[in-house]
Amino acid sequence: MSFAGPRGQTSRRQLLLLASLSAVSAATSACSEAKTGQQEPRPSPATAYPGGTGPTDQASATTGAGTAAAPPRVLIVGAGAAGIAAAQRLVAAGVSVEILEARDRIGGRVHTTATWPDLPVDIGASWIHGHQGNPVTEWAAAAGARTLSTSYDSGEIYVAAALRAAGLRTHDADRWEAYAARALREAAKRESDISIDAAIRGLPEFARLTSTERADLAFYLTGSVESEWGADVDAVSAWTVEEGKEFGGEDRLFPGGFSAVLAHAVQGVPVALSTPVRQVRVDGPTVRVTTDAGERTAEAVVLTVPLGVLQAGTIRVEPGWSASGARALERLAMGVLSKTFVRFDSAFWPAHIDWHEYLGLQAGYWAEWVSFAKAGVPVILGFNAGSGGRRVEAASPAVVASEVHEVLRDMFGGGVPAPRAVLTSTWSTDEWARGSYSVNAVGSTPADRAALARPIAGRIFIAGEATEPDYHSTVHGAVISGRRAAAEVLDALR
Repeated sequence: MSFAGPRGQTSRRQLLLLASLSAVSAATSACSEAKTGQQEPRPSPATAYPGGTGPTDQASATTGAGTAAAPPRVLIVGAGAAGIAAAQRLVAAGVSVEILEARDRIGGRVHTTATWPDLPVDIGASWIHGHQGNPVTEWAAAAGARTLSTSYDSGEIYVAAALRAAGLRTHDADRWEAYAARALREAAKRESDISIDAAIRGLPEFARLTSTERADLAFYLTGSVESEWGADVDAVSAWTVEEGKEFGGEDRLFPGGFSAVLAHAVQGVPVALSTPVRQVRVDGPTVRVTTDAGERTAEAVVLTVPLGVLQAGTIRVEPGWSASGARALERLAMGVLSKTFVRFDSAFWPAHIDWHEYLGLQAGYWAEWVSFAKAGVPVILGFNAGSGGRRVEAASPAVVASEVHEVLRDMFGGGVPAPRAVLTSTWSTDEWARGSYSVNAVGSTPADRAALARPIAGRIFIAGEATEPDYHSTVHGAVISGRRAAAEVLDALR
């Protein structure tokens, strides 16, 4: 990453988990109920999920047509992108596979909701982040999914009235980009890692900055660091913030919703929904997996749950993690990029502008917005990262709607109406996610991700975006990790 994003403010990685309306050409018909905080209905055990037939009495479902499979040689824990990618490779190699999924749906942190029946929303991941050579591009093509390229050139910054009164008129991105780059260079000379915040404050000129200059600097760091990583600047490593690789080409979204792509990818793979795994234990040549529905056995297990779930100890792993794996779990962190979709009867903001950014008194507070007015949809999407994201996701819909209304009035004028409805992500409070994606926290290194990925006892194999040193924090990183774990399984089973 570079501190200067494609628009000079917002970084590209942020856009991976930028939720978007999947039906961009949908009509703007009103919701059946004018209320905030609609909760997504949970399907019954017999409800079909995309591409599948729905759970049986044993909470098991097989996507596509087929009959009962032989006892699996490999069990995969988690039906997100990593688990599905591993299953694909193993099935192609002739291995009997079953995926165990705690949720009542596939997809993990890819989730197209139907909370607003007339407006499906990708509340989690929604983008191909760099389409050239990207494995998600392969999946999209196989699914026949339509994609739309995106542009980051259309943006406007709104300075809070209180800051304008104090003399701040515009954002000086060039100044703070140079400042941050200098801070990182100085941090690199240290014998031990520090946070980006400590690096920023460590420059001598920081003490001489005025309150408005500090607000402007904080705004820059929100877009360049916090929204990118889903973490506060005091939690992100100054040494490894720029580690990682990117695919070339355009970023593209799915008008039909991202979930449909994963639903196609998992076809033909048995998936047991609503089957939380509690323990994975190696017992000689067998791996015993304890679930809420009983015990299953296999010759190998691929564990693909998010980093936050591993850190919480929700699933006991026996034998335990290696010393390096345990250190990785301690050093890495889970970030949160909260997304709030805000619906109105009509768009009052400039329809020709895509990005609306708010330079307010409180750093990171509702700082970034994306408009869907060009698609004919009266919805604007707000972001909060790190501790701010956790606060918003824990707040009541009424509190969120009130905050949104206040900020949008400051941005666009006192005539802004109250929101008709709001829909906020809840990844930080989700038991099976515990955050949006992994973060290079202070003291962590790419070696930690590699250590986390090492097999346990030659029978338990680890995948997920957090285990990918080069493409972590992305859906394509999850896919790459799943394929890597599948190759390791195949080697072990020979």
